[in-house]
Parts: sequence; C-alpha cells; structure tokens
Amino acid sequence: MVVELIRRVRDTQVFLRMAAIELRRIAELAPDIAMELQHMAKQLERESEELTRRDIE
Repeated sequence: MVVELIRRVRDTQVFLRMAAIELRRIAELAPDIAMELQHMAKQLERESEELTRRDIE
C-alpha cells in the first residue's frame, strides 16, 4: 500500500510539471492571458515541489 501511494505521489508530481509546461506553451500563443497562465504554472510547480519535499521526509 505504501509503495502504491509513493507511485501515485510521483505520478502526480510528473502530471503537475507537465501541466505547468503546457500552460507556458499556451501562454506563448495567447498573450492576452499569458500572465494568468504563467501564474498558474508557477503554482503547479510549487505544489509539485511541495510533494517532492514531503516525499523525501
């Protein structure tokens, strides 16, 4: 069960990072909402980093 939980946390980390990358890509195509997308991307990366810190502890 713990192994499954660790796998799910890592999958979530990957998903959050990929979503942030995609938001930045979309921001390049939509300058009118780029600031909002960049902000959301930063939030996703912070959440991923927080999961990483929790995973290490």
